Order: sequence, then structure tokens, then C-alpha cells
Amino acid sequence: MKTKITFLNSILYVIGLFFISMGVALSFRHGFGASSADNLTYILSVVLNITLGTSTFLFSALIIILLIVSFKNWKFLFLFAQVIILSPMIDFWDLIVFANLFPVGIERALVLIASVFSLPLGCAFLIKSTYPAGVYDELMFFTAHITKFKLTVSRMLNELLLVLLALIISLSTNNGYGSVSIGTLAYVFTVGHLIKFYLSTWEFFTKRRKQNASKSTD
Repeated sequence: MKTKITFLNSILYVIGLFFISMGVALSFRHGFGASSADNLTYILSVVLNITLGTSTFLFSALIIILLIVSFKNWKFLFLFAQVIILSPMIDFWDLIVFANLFPVGIERALVLIASVFSLPLGCAFLIKSTYPAGVYDELMFFTAHITKFKLTVSRMLNELLLVLLALIISLSTNNGYGSVSIGTLAYVFTVGHLIKFYLSTWEFFTKRRKQNASKSTD
């Protein structure tokens, strides 16, 4: 997809970061288990004694370097701009907005649902902006390129590997299972499908709008 820097694309990109950062912060509030990649950033924040935003930046930087080396394409440097914005946004939600959010009962399920749906929604906005997608979305494209799997399968594979890596680090540092729990599976098996659903819905309404516009000019 050709990258074109426009005001609209920039707005879509910022909206995407808004939903992703909110979804990340919420994933640590319901107590059912954080999203796949966030389990890894969580245990890194515990081991290194840093904020979630900082650990997100460090791990994302490693993935960006992997993408640059693998594809030999400097466009992925743009992703550093993304994580520089995203990392403090995560800390903003986690340390300020949701600092006193401790849901109980049915509220926990509602927070889980909000997180599960907001994360892929943010990813879809990033993809539609035509700018380089989110770090984990680009990793999904990378995995699909290497394995020849479909995007949903590639995303699921990445999610499982990230959870496994988080568990290895957590158990080896005597931190139990970290933030990995049953709810983590909800992220593993839904994120890829929800991204596809959001993008398909977007395309459907875009085509409908174009068809209606063409009819009105006839």
C-alpha cells in the first residue's frame, strides 16, 4: 500500500494510537490476563523496574530493527515515531486515567471486552492510514511473508509466541505466570479476526459510499 502523508491519514493514525494505548492499559485492569504482546512488556517492566510505556518502547525498538534488517527497508524507521508517541500514551492511560480503576464483578468482563475490541480497532485505523502499520501489525506481515500463512494465522502464531516468551521470562525470574491468564487466550484468538472484520467493514462502507456517490451523479 502506497504511503501518502495527508492530514486525514495523520488523523486516522493518531486515532489508531489512541485506541491501542487505551486497550493496552485496560488489559491490565480486568485481571483476566493481559493481551499477548503486553504480557511480555509487563514482565519486562517488572524485571527492569520501568513503566509499561518504557518497556513497550524498548521491545518495539527490537522488532523495528528486525524489520529493517529483514526487509532492508528504511521506511520502518517511521515506526520509531509511532512508539515515541505510543509509549507515553500508554503511561498516560495506565498511570493517570485508569490509576484508580479496579473493576469488580461484571465490570471486569466489560473492561475485558472493551480492551479486546479497542486493540484491533486501533490496529485497523493504523493500517487504513496507509502509514506503516503498528509494530505488531508489521510483524504480522513479516510472519505472513516468511511462512506464507494467511494474516489471521500469522497474527495468531505471533500472539502465541509472544505469550510463550513472556512465560519463559516470567517463570525464569520467579514471577510466576506474570500477567498471563485465561483471558490472554481471548486476545490470542480474536485480535487477528477482529482486525480483518474491521478492515472488511471499512471496505464495505467505502464501496457503498462510492456507489451512492456515482448514482447521485448519473
